[in-house]
Amino acid sequence: MFLILTAAEATKVRGLSCDTAALDPRPLTDGRFILPATVLDDPAHEKHHDALKALPVAELSALAKFLPVEKDE
Repeated sequence: MFLILTAAEATKVRGLSCDTAALDPRPLTDGRFILPATVLDDPAHEKHHDALKALPVAELSALAKFLPVEKDE
C-alpha cells in the first residue's frame, strides 16, 4: 500500500523526520506523489503520522499507469 500525496503535502513532509530518517515522496506522472504506507509504522517519522494517516491509500497496481518510466542510458 502507498500513501497518495499532493505536491504541497509532499513538500511539507519531505526531508529529515529526525536525525537518522528522512521522507522522500516519489513523483507520479500525474503530479501526485507516493510514500510507502509502512512509514506509518516507523517511529522515526512520528512527527508526520497524524498528517499522513489522513491521506488516501492505493495498491501499487492501481498506480502503475502513473509510475515514471526509467530510461536506460
